Amino acid sequence: MKLQMNSERGWMQVKRRIVDILANIDNQELEKLFLTEEEERELTQHISLERIKNRAMNRILEEETMMFKNRKVKKYKASIVIAAAMIMILSTTAFASQYMDSLKQFFGQSASIAEDERSPIQGTDTASGVTMNVEEGIYVGNSGYLVVSFMKEDGMPFPEGASIPALELNMEHDVNYMVGQQLVDDDKKLIGVFEMDAMNDLDGLKARITADRITSAAITQAVEGPWDVQFTISPGKQREQGLNLTIDEGEEAMSLSTISVSSIGLAIEGKRTDGELDKLPEYTPEVKVIAADGSELMLHVSSTSTTKNGFQWLYNLDSKNNLVFLGDVDIKSISIDGNVTELK
Repeated sequence: MKLQMNSERGWMQVKRRIVDILANIDNQELEKLFLTEEEERELTQHISLERIKNRAMNRILEEETMMFKNRKVKKYKASIVIAAAMIMILSTTAFASQYMDSLKQFFGQSASIAEDERSPIQGTDTASGVTMNVEEGIYVGNSGYLVVSFMKEDGMPFPEGASIPALELNMEHDVNYMVGQQLVDDDKKLIGVFEMDAMNDLDGLKARITADRITSAAITQAVEGPWDVQFTISPGKQREQGLNLTIDEGEEAMSLSTISVSSIGLAIEGKRTDGELDKLPEYTPEVKVIAADGSELMLHVSSTSTTKNGFQWLYNLDSKNNLVFLGDVDIKSISIDGNVTELK
């Protein structure tokens, strides 16, 4: 049997074989597949999915030849199972853990993000022995975070205080953003996080992240770039609900049309109905998240931004202006100035 490594049809056959393999192993063998957090971290530092895929495909093909000789054989070697499962597990669970590592390293352990809300990108560019990896995006409404990391191919640390003077985000439509940078892993990893608000819907927007060079604390040049990764935004899952709510507060009147909910906060969209369409509202309503157990969490607005249809409030701060992550909250409803909307 001959299978081209770059053949989509061949790869689909292998994936079907993986499913068959996993369906015919006992629980004792299956336990061997589970990895500790330390093992996941070790495996995903310098991993090559292409190399794993090629090896696994070759091993599965060898097993296929044996199966043709004796079709009654249903017991698979643990090494075959592990090789096959590595493709599925490492491309989802382990890499997802790696994404979470970057977010938690940057924001702290409170950065809880629901698995199905993350949008993997994995766009890379290497210059002067340093790889820039645009890892993923997390979105709510027209806002979100983009996570990018820099690591040396030889695993060595960056100089103390290393940073990127020009780490920039460009989109085909207007976007406002701030970017933070932080050295982690004993200075072996430089993380950049873009916090952005876009005028248009994010889904399908073409984006580009560039960096010029990495400098040390002494502002001397440490690593010469440039790095350039282009990609298309594809937001993960978020809960979106229509609103039919009007607010009349003093001289400001507005109509709220949509609320979006994800692990990084709430985005409420609306438009002014007082004739001041070219102005952002000064007023922000009181917003509470109501969990399934009846507990309530007050959120404060972090930004008011312009959209193509009006404006958007982004609520993701606590009373001390700390970021609030909602990945661990089972949200049942949202209260806006006392008006409760049940989430479907």
